[in-house]
Amino acid sequence: MADPLDSRLQERICDQLRLAQLARSLSPNAAVPYFAHMRLETDGRFRDVLLGPETRTGGGVAIIDWRNAPLAEVFFSCAEGDDYEIDAGERTLTGTLVQRNLVSFAQGELCEIETAEGQFRLRDGAWHLETEPPPGLALRPEAERLRSSSPADVILDAAQRRIVELPAGRAVLLLGEAGFGKTTVALHRLARLRERAGPRLRAAVIVPTEGLRRLSAALLERMGVGGVGVWLYDRWAGVEARRAFRKLPERESQDASAGVIRIKRDPALRGVLAELTTRQSSRRTRRRDLLHLFGDRVLMEKLAAASQQGIGAGMVAEVLEHTHVQFSTTAEEEFAHVDVDRLETLDGRPIDDGTPTEDAGTLDTEDYAVLFELERLRAERAGEPPAQPHQYDCLVLDETQEFAPLELALLGRALAPGGSLIVAGDADQQVDPTACFSGWAGSMAELGCAAYETAVLEVSYRCPPDVTELARRILDGGNVPWPPGPSTVCAEFASECHQADWLTRELRTLQNSDPRGSAALICRTPEAARRLAQHLRRGLGLRLALDGDYQFVGGINVTSVQEAKGLEFDYVVVPDASAAVYPTTPAGRRALYVAVTRASHQLVLSTIGPWTEILRREGQAG
Repeated sequence: MADPLDSRLQERICDQLRLAQLARSLSPNAAVPYFAHMRLETDGRFRDVLLGPETRTGGGVAIIDWRNAPLAEVFFSCAEGDDYEIDAGERTLTGTLVQRNLVSFAQGELCEIETAEGQFRLRDGAWHLETEPPPGLALRPEAERLRSSSPADVILDAAQRRIVELPAGRAVLLLGEAGFGKTTVALHRLARLRERAGPRLRAAVIVPTEGLRRLSAALLERMGVGGVGVWLYDRWAGVEARRAFRKLPERESQDASAGVIRIKRDPALRGVLAELTTRQSSRRTRRRDLLHLFGDRVLMEKLAAASQQGIGAGMVAEVLEHTHVQFSTTAEEEFAHVDVDRLETLDGRPIDDGTPTEDAGTLDTEDYAVLFELERLRAERAGEPPAQPHQYDCLVLDETQEFAPLELALLGRALAPGGSLIVAGDADQQVDPTACFSGWAGSMAELGCAAYETAVLEVSYRCPPDVTELARRILDGGNVPWPPGPSTVCAEFASECHQADWLTRELRTLQNSDPRGSAALICRTPEAARRLAQHLRRGLGLRLALDGDYQFVGGINVTSVQEAKGLEFDYVVVPDASAAVYPTTPAGRRALYVAVTRASHQLVLSTIGPWTEILRREGQAG
């Protein structure tokens, strides 16, 4: 519904039309010359500033770059009537924000103005004030906002209790949809085994992401379970490799491409490892074996030919070049004859950092499992026992679908004879294309587990029912009710600026009204997360959580799908649910499924431009 405007509001519209005409003179060919307007007062003088895609000045008006101009921070951090003070490098900008307007264009003409008094829309040749409120976040009930909760504080159902109470020495494969309690059950089983065996039980939890590692450690602490190693796989494998193999570098590479990682995790690597052992008579495995492996074009081309993962000539070239850099001389080594003080950098970083040779003298995290497998093959040929990682009486693996075959084989060797293995995962949440996941039977075989009990959890304890239903339709390709349900908000925007403004306002309200609530903005890629965090930081306190450093209570996190696996948040925003970001491929469906199923209270689906076809609406042509 909409009402005609009174003369005062009509005057405000006329003022905006005047500014739009001035902006058009600065950017005559732009379909959208600007996104927002501010009227600022400084020392009794007023000026109009427009926020647009690029900076332009002249004709009595200024357009500034909404992404980078220091003054743009005023629009996102202040309300009308607020004083501001902005550090602009060599000077400080001060004043008062008098008026704040967000605008939209259609066919090059101003068609919508959003102000503190409401939203004005051009319809049938006349401007109207819209009375229907725009979509927004729905806060948790007050009782939930006042109490703190944890996945550890749950009452297990009968199916979950049965798994937890199984005798020691049993292997369990825990499967279930997102939010069905796999992590909770796995940790409770560990806790029960520790309760029965006491401190002598050697136990470890190993996971593929830092966020899940921190969450698991926090849950165990809350459950009163101490003395358990909770490891990120990369860190655990690095510690074990440096214990087993002499003189491995401490530094890990920072510049390995996706193609290099894919090759080093490919199951076809086993064939070329076997060939390498036949070429060399040495029993001892050393770092230099990696040069003879990944620096050998013939072996890498054989791997590419045998691979089922689509490894091409470009990836082979990448791994050859990357290996060459890793085994080149570091600047510190090259200039070892120079006085040490003269080799120190101002920031304390290695001299090669930020250069094409910054990975000189490094290892890739994927190399650890390769070294162990190569050593095992040599030991087998020599009829000797291979080097073993530390062994545990209880080993918990979570999000196991993200481990590569060689990594699973190494992890399986960490379970002591007669030990209890707990494997949790969900094939529908497999989002890392380099993991080469081929199914649970194959994963359990790689772990060396011939006999195990499969437990499929069937009750959701995280997502609201409508979010669970939406997630299932994302996976099976079914049409989605639109809007999807009471716990889901759908918001479509004309530009990144419009979206950043809406998110800033809604999340600021959340911070003020539900300070204990956890929120995550989950982008498809780390690059998109960094860009969004940059936009929102001007008006919000938030954390860019690409290293697992999440705020699980009372915080706003900006992260990516890969980083968010296994975690949950009260409020989840998927800001890039567009056709370009989430194509209708199996990988696209799994990634969107992971993102939406992190929500325990409310889900926000948002896009700039067309929605992804995965969210095909009921009644929409297929």
